[in-house]
Order: sequence, then C-alpha cells, then structure tokens
Amino acid sequence: MSTDRTLDSDLLGALMVPARQGDFPRNSRAFVRIDSSLRAYWHALFDICPELLELSGPDGISIFRPFMAWASEHKYSLNWTYYLRVYQWLLQSEFRNRVTAEMAQSLTAASAARWATGDRSASAGIVLGCADFPELIVGWKCHTVNGGREVESLEMEDSLPKLPGLFGYFTVPEFEIETFPGWTEIPQ
Repeated sequence: MSTDRTLDSDLLGALMVPARQGDFPRNSRAFVRIDSSLRAYWHALFDICPELLELSGPDGISIFRPFMAWASEHKYSLNWTYYLRVYQWLLQSEFRNRVTAEMAQSLTAASAARWATGDRSASAGIVLGCADFPELIVGWKCHTVNGGREVESLEMEDSLPKLPGLFGYFTVPEFEIETFPGWTEIPQ
C-alpha cells in the first residue's frame, strides 16, 4: 500500500494559495482539489463583478492569482469582506490607474450583498462607506417570505464623520436607518 497519498487535510495550507498548485502534478488529486477550491473564489469574483475582466483579460488570472497571494500573505478572511479586499488590492496593483468609481461601487455592493446573505446576527442590514465615493452602500437581509436581499446606494444630505480607513461599516437593527452609531473598521 502506498504511503505517499495526499489527503485534503494535508492541503489546507495550499487551498488558497494559487502558487502552491504548481507543487503538485496536474493530473494529481491534490492539484484538482486546489483548483476546484480556487475556482469557487474565481467565480465568486468575476461572475459578480465581470467588469474586472476588462482590466485583466478574459481569464482574470492577472488579478486573481496576485490578489489571492496578497490576501493569504495578509491573512485576510475571504468572508463578506472579500470584494472590499479585492478593491484594496487593486488600488496597490498595476491596475490602480484603470479602476473606476463604478468598479469601486460594484465591489462594495457585492460585499454588502454577501453580508446580507451570510450574516446570522440579529442585524437587519449593513451600511458600508468608502473614502473613494460619497454614497453609502446598504445591504439588507431578506425580511419577507417572498423577498430577497436588497442592496441600495444612498446619497447623504449631511456628511458623516471620517471613515477609519478606506472603508468603514455599521450594522442596523431594523429595516431603516434611524441613527448613525459610528464607523467600525473592516475586520481582518
């Protein structure tokens, strides 16, 4: 019996690092497992924000692989903040001069939507602010049997206090924004 078989648990350190894929033969179970893990994140990014393919080309690899390496290096969680981190990375990348306000808003809206579908707290919505555009992006959880999550852009009449960084957020307990509780930094 062969003892060189690679188990999924042995791959945990490599599942989110595209460069590690090259450590395994293309026809190996390990390579396929890493590839399928990475594809989920590729599709989560480019299916939701296809305009990014205009920057990188049709395969998206020139954005995806360097971003994933950067996120792994910084130990960022790829939870609802995934799209915010992509935007943050884009601003430091070779693509920084080609990133539009629409892309920034699209990525921020994608984060709000991801929060609205994945958050299990009692909060009804999340409000995201970005230093690069004046509107607030709000993600609302589903609150009716036939409804779905909603994402909207709000223009503020009065300006809010300065964000703690590029982004800030706060959650709201009800399905309307009554007060401003203050900004919270985006979690790691």
